[in-house]
Amino acid sequence: MRLLICQHIPKNLQNRHKKMNDNAESFSIPAEIKQEAQEATLRLLPAKSKRVYEKEMVEFDNWRKKRGLGERAITEEVLLAYFFNVQKHFAASSMWTKYSMLKSMLKVHKGIDISKYGKLTSYLKVGSRKYKTKKAKILERNQIEEFLKNSPDVEYLQVKVVLILGVAGACQCNELTFLDISDVQDKGCTYPFIIIMHHLYVLIPDTKTNISRSFTVMEEAFSVNAVEMCRKYISLRPKAAGRRFFLRYVDGKCTTQHVGINTISKTFSKVASFLGLPDPESFTGHGMRRSSATLLANAGGDITTVKRHGGWKSTTVAENYIEESLFSKMAIAEKIQVLPNVGEVVGPCS
Repeated sequence: MRLLICQHIPKNLQNRHKKMNDNAESFSIPAEIKQEAQEATLRLLPAKSKRVYEKEMVEFDNWRKKRGLGERAITEEVLLAYFFNVQKHFAASSMWTKYSMLKSMLKVHKGIDISKYGKLTSYLKVGSRKYKTKKAKILERNQIEEFLKNSPDVEYLQVKVVLILGVAGACQCNELTFLDISDVQDKGCTYPFIIIMHHLYVLIPDTKTNISRSFTVMEEAFSVNAVEMCRKYISLRPKAAGRRFFLRYVDGKCTTQHVGINTISKTFSKVASFLGLPDPESFTGHGMRRSSATLLANAGGDITTVKRHGGWKSTTVAENYIEESLFSKMAIAEKIQVLPNVGEVVGPCS
């Protein structure tokens, strides 16, 4: 029967059909290529937080299945309903975080771009209008100097070094936790008739924003010999110590045990507690990064300098790290309210 049917099909159509089949076979993607493409696609997700992204996708899939919705039902209306339920249990800031993770997962695994869903983004914006983010508390320069001068080294030397590096480089806690001993270099030397101030050169190769940063710690930083404090801490390293820069410090001695991120993050709280500041537990490790940006801005650094210092790509994000201190407010008030000196040229009023 098949041969009989083929006899009635014109030869030109038979040849065209055969050619299409040959092309389909020649362009079929091997399983190995598909596997490699899948692995490459998975690398689009951030390696450090991949598990968190996957967890968010599982939560969405579980909600969808409980509602009897298949994979083809992933529409803007479905996502609106999902986030409507999610907002009952999470703050506005968490909503945007969950949206961002789900957006990445759906794009990678389902080929769905929910950033085009205008109603969904508008809904999230409305929910976050009245929300005020809680910013990490900062320390003023005089408070940092007071702690470095008055706290005993036998108990607080490690805290001092974490504070110095953290504020000097606007460092995140994980950056300090995984800092390598080779990333901290002692620089500076003396030539005849020329004295070059000693300083520490610190490299942060792996950052959250994927921008390698470096900074220096000056010898007289924060009105103390900060370089000498760091040297003292380094000199206490046991010979069998690993590559991590920060080692556990007990009773004036370093052990071979690495310092974890929880210990680093409690540095600011320990400083605040020593200074007798109210609610010291509210001073988190992120405060070192905010304090650094604020000190730089108060000293006259423009937003471009602040962004470069902290490795921020966004101007808005960098501005959020700057605390409006009393010093900056007084400087603004003086420019507006205080009359210029006699003889100073004043432009015409418009």
